[in-house]
Amino acid sequence: MQRRLEQVYRDHRQGLYTLALAISRSPELAEDAVQEAFTRLWRSSRQPQGDIVAYAFATVRNTALELVRRRRETVQMPASLFDGTRCNPATLASDAEQERLVREAVDALPIRQRQAVVLRLYAGLTFQQIAETLNEALPTVASRYRRALQRIKDVLGAGDSGLGAGD
Repeated sequence: MQRRLEQVYRDHRQGLYTLALAISRSPELAEDAVQEAFTRLWRSSRQPQGDIVAYAFATVRNTALELVRRRRETVQMPASLFDGTRCNPATLASDAEQERLVREAVDALPIRQRQAVVLRLYAGLTFQQIAETLNEALPTVASRYRRALQRIKDVLGAGDSGLGAGD
């Protein structure tokens, strides 16, 4: 189990961090959430049911939500999901202005849509893995993701955002 967890961490650490950041909006809390989640996974005697990658993402998600609830009053939230992070949203936009608009559009999404976008575009999870991570039905996740992309496109106007429905 530990070897599998090490491999999941190596392969998905940026996506795990980005998910925790999307939830917490705090780089420090995001790092804490990933560390605490993997500590819990490492110490757990329980074997995950299904996809271990989705299980790890679900654990990080739940831990981030828990940390946010615990520290809500004391945490200063940055204005943007992308402020001061190691994320590189430049792949979503071709120039600085478009990049800023995409960041603002993602930040403005409702939390469940934002999680779907982060898990798909930044973490590279499949819709099935996202459904397992969020403990939701696959059609719900796919629909939420597509609605999120539509909202982003609406904010960006009729121009091409680089976010195709097939992403």
